[in-house]
Parts: sequence; C-alpha cells; structure tokens
Amino acid sequence: MELNRRLSEMSGALPGSPKSLGDAALDRCLREHREFGSDSALPVFCQRQMALYVTFDGGLQDVARKWDEALTAKGWQGSLAPLPPGSGYTAERYDYVDPVTDDYLVITMISDQQSLPLLSNEQYFEGAAQHRREYRPFGDRQAAESALSGRHHVAEISLIRTYFSEGPRPRPPY
Repeated sequence: MELNRRLSEMSGALPGSPKSLGDAALDRCLREHREFGSDSALPVFCQRQMALYVTFDGGLQDVARKWDEALTAKGWQGSLAPLPPGSGYTAERYDYVDPVTDDYLVITMISDQQSLPLLSNEQYFEGAAQHRREYRPFGDRQAAESALSGRHHVAEISLIRTYFSEGPRPRPPY
C-alpha cells in the first residue's frame, strides 16, 4: 500500500536512527454532529491512518528540532501542536501537512509511562460521530514501557490521508 511505503520512507529519513517497536492502522469515516435536529445532514469524510512506533535517544526537544529540520527539507510544513488541555503529559506533539498530497503527519514524542495514553493512533476530531471501518492498535505496549524504563523516549509517527470527503478536508489539530 502506498501509504505504508510513504510512512516507512519518511520515518527512515529521520535523524538519530529511531528503532521500530511496531505499527498500527485505523480506517474511519466521520460525520460532524448537527447542532439541531432540523439541520441538514453534514458532510462525511473518510481517513486512513497508519502509525509507526519508535524508540530514540537524546533530549526530546533536541530530537524534535532535528526531525523538524529533516521533514521541512522534504517539503512538510508543520508546527508544535497542542496536547489535551490539563493532561499533564510529558510529551511533544507536532502536526505537519504535505501541501502537494494534503497528507497529514502527526508526531507524538513521550518520555514517561504516564504519557502512554497519547500513543493511541487516533487523533480526535471534536464534534464528529465516528465509524471505524478498521482498527489495529499498537500491539506491543510492553516494548514501549520497557524502552521508557530504560530512559529512552518513544514516538508515534502517524500518517493520515483523507481518501473521501463530501466537503472541505479537515485539518489538524484534531
């Protein structure tokens, strides 16, 4: 599948030789909620989301800066993204868009076990009903816990492609 190939190619170009822990997949369709029952039906959009989980060494912000430089050199446009309000997670999250393909890349980097819930391969779109067509979660959480215990960091590198949309494509942050 082209999305898998692109994710593998892109993650392989990241500095610091991150080591793979596993992957995940999500295929879903979403429809925004209607505010009132009399409102007409709102647009539907469907997305395929593939994620790689990697471990890496170095300072979280230093590695994030190096990865940002590498992605920017490949044409990705991005910035620091918000974490859930009041979450208290020790993490960094970055959202990128490829202006040519309109693909999205979300990188979440964590440094402690309390932040593991961020590695869900599911960006949340507020105000939308979701129907999962396929969901394969990251299956080796124990490997991530072990890496974090060994003073390594863990990242979820998630590539999202909207393959059907009745209206404008949604843009992160979700």
